[in-house]
Amino acid sequence: MTRAFIVLQAFKAMNAISGRERAFKPGETLLSDSGHSDGTVTIEMDKSLFVVERSIFETCCKRSNEGATPFF
Repeated sequence: MTRAFIVLQAFKAMNAISGRERAFKPGETLLSDSGHSDGTVTIEMDKSLFVVERSIFETCCKRSNEGATPFF
């Protein structure tokens, strides 16, 4: 399942196709599929896919409240 995450600490991830690095900065919102069980996480941002080590992702990002039950 794809979920939204907020960047808490700056980190870099590699573009899955070009291999170029992109710096992710605090406050940015990104999408990620947390269902993978290997040591990496795939991030979707700016219509591109990036790969980063799971330990870095878990340290630097927090799941967003998007999709939470609305208050009526």
